[in-house]
Amino acid sequence: MTKKISFQGKDGAYSHLAIQEVYGNVHHVPCITFEKTIELAELGNVDLAMIPIENSAAGRVAGIHRLLPKSKLYIIAEHFQRVEHHLLIHPDTDSSKIKKVISHEQALAQCSNKIQKNGYEILIGADTAGSAKNISDSGILDTAAIASKLAADIYSLKIIDNSFANTINNITRFFIMSNEPNSSYDESKEYISAFLFSVKNTPGSLFKVMGGFATNNVNMIKLESYNYGEQFTITEFYCEIEGHPNQSNTKLALDDLNHYCSKVKNLGVFEKSSYRSRQ
Repeated sequence: MTKKISFQGKDGAYSHLAIQEVYGNVHHVPCITFEKTIELAELGNVDLAMIPIENSAAGRVAGIHRLLPKSKLYIIAEHFQRVEHHLLIHPDTDSSKIKKVISHEQALAQCSNKIQKNGYEILIGADTAGSAKNISDSGILDTAAIASKLAADIYSLKIIDNSFANTINNITRFFIMSNEPNSSYDESKEYISAFLFSVKNTPGSLFKVMGGFATNNVNMIKLESYNYGEQFTITEFYCEIEGHPNQSNTKLALDDLNHYCSKVKNLGVFEKSSYRSRQ
């Protein structure tokens, strides 16, 4: 049975490229927003959702971590996608006429050096491929789009710079999310457990949580904090640790976590990507 996978953006977006790299030419479903991308998977209208989490040059993708606590989906895999930004223009214009550049804010941030060097006016688009499509459909001659080569091919645009990013080592990390979590683990493989937690409003709670990981020899590889509530007095943490819940030391550390926290939400357990071993 062919999988259906939702993603945010138009055909040719980097999320579309990530789907192709992981699953080949499966049935991909473009969505206007990340909320819709997740909702389609929650409703069972698609099998999986491909969600960008963070980029090596521009940091975490805005808004995604706010959606994770509300989502009913589980992370079942991670994927690292090389991002190669191209500068695309309408075939009826040339580089001397370009005064503006449009793309998703992440892509604009990742290409800030050449944007400033060329003195382009910045326009923020909903996504990279959608920006390319807009130039193609509307016949815009004074604006370039930052997008993928796939977007250039799909929307018949001309590439005037095939290496427009600030750095050639530009990697976006994606989560592949599903309604069903991974529940069995191959002991010959390495796993990551991801979860959200809020500590109790008592002195030393976070210290005690961190101590539980250290005492049980569990390696924490990511910890990010977010304040919420009208008074910004409640702090939520996004955390990733090495290991899966069936391992005795991980189980003990998670037991400590539940003891000292007011809320813990499991986001999923997934195999470490082979990309990590190449670093």
